[in-house]
Amino acid sequence: MESALNSSFILYEEIHSTFFIKLNRPESLNSFNMEMLNILHSLSRRAKLENKNILWYGEGRALSAGGDIVIMTKGEVDVEEIFESESKLWYSFSQIPTIRIAIMDGITFGGGAGLAWSCSIRVATPKTLWSMPECSIGYCPDVGASHFLSRVNPSELGLYLSLAAERLNGIDCYLFGFAEYYIEKDKKEIIREMQSAGNLIEILEKYHIDPDRNKSKILPVLKELRYCFDVHLNLEIIIYRLKLVGSDWSLKTLKRISELCPLSLRIAKEAFRRGIHMSYRESLIMEYNLAAQLIKHQPTNFNSAVNNKLITKNQKKIEWNPDSIISIGDTTIMPYFINSNGRKLQLPRL
Repeated sequence: MESALNSSFILYEEIHSTFFIKLNRPESLNSFNMEMLNILHSLSRRAKLENKNILWYGEGRALSAGGDIVIMTKGEVDVEEIFESESKLWYSFSQIPTIRIAIMDGITFGGGAGLAWSCSIRVATPKTLWSMPECSIGYCPDVGASHFLSRVNPSELGLYLSLAAERLNGIDCYLFGFAEYYIEKDKKEIIREMQSAGNLIEILEKYHIDPDRNKSKILPVLKELRYCFDVHLNLEIIIYRLKLVGSDWSLKTLKRISELCPLSLRIAKEAFRRGIHMSYRESLIMEYNLAAQLIKHQPTNFNSAVNNKLITKNQKKIEWNPDSIISIGDTTIMPYFINSNGRKLQLPRL
């Protein structure tokens, strides 16, 4: 074992040609700091070199809530460095030609969702909560979201999740292709059996069940959702259609969107449009440019939202800048996609 891999935040065991990687920072919902990312880069190199399978899981009530955004607002890290490290990490794991499994038991937000999408197999459970919440914190969906959300079937669901920062439960994750398996058995028992027997897929097949579709949150509103979030519409028409439908779901969604960062919404919509035609690699590069601009060079929205939601938790209305979608045109958002002021993300062409 490499000495650099010794950490209380990342626990791993090598059993039956598989790295069992446990994210062990439960007090922060297993959010990633630089120490964790550096260790995981080392594990990625080893897994690729030694042709190891990988199984990810988290301690406590989350797989991972993503990057540690609180430390970013406190100036404790180089923001561009942590975004660069995370983007490179999920790209490197995605290129390992072995079985890669993420058990999405609990909160799987942001970078946690990015981790899961770098895997070849994702497992949902009754505790799964999946979300890309970035538009609620003055940021925009990253870690390849413009690529994988634009390929969700139906694509309108992907756009809805990108813009509205809403959550999917485990049943909907399975029904709409965010997970290949749905398992109700306790994850610790599953992992113990995998470590004992060694056949990862056989055990997933053994415990997989088809969930009760009547417990889906999306199926009852899918027709409305597809009408309102047609991927060919601009934001103004999406908002108009939500008002026009006038159902409980559409009005709740309308209220939700009205509380999110207008600049983030504009950028997320354009990123989604571009992501339809991009590879995973290309989307990671684009989203890194956006991250560098939105947080390092235009930090006010992000810092205010994180302070409001996660530090002071005062629940006051956030004063976004700009404060309305109408005031944000193409000339406003296009410089964010260029990132002329920041360093560039370098990912190998494979």
